[in-house]
Amino acid sequence: MNPHTPDSVVSFPEGLPGFETCRRFILVRSTASAPFTVLQGIDGQKPPAFVAIDPQLVQQGYAKVLESLDLTRLEARDGEPLLWLSLVSTQDDGQATVNLRAPIVINPRSMRGIQLVSSDAAYALDHPLLAA
Repeated sequence: MNPHTPDSVVSFPEGLPGFETCRRFILVRSTASAPFTVLQGIDGQKPPAFVAIDPQLVQQGYAKVLESLDLTRLEARDGEPLLWLSLVSTQDDGQATVNLRAPIVINPRSMRGIQLVSSDAAYALDHPLLAA
């Protein structure tokens, strides 16, 4: 039995870098884990799961910029509200970092997502996640 309805599944037609075979995910949120969201894969024997956070909560003034091609990939209209998430990682020393350079962007209307891959050095791949 599949508990996921089509309108609750986010489709990543291109997959995520390194996880291209898993193209369907659900967002798992709860007040207990706020401000974090879990992006849980639902394809395959061992689907991946990622902890994510809104990048603007990590770095004030985080610039959310999309090219017109990205809007097309998301089936989004210019100015349409989109969900931005940055993936959280735990380093060998136990510190948590956030990938601000390659955010996940989801269009809640179309339930399509992409991961932007930027070479913009203004944002780190391993920005420290500090407790507030």
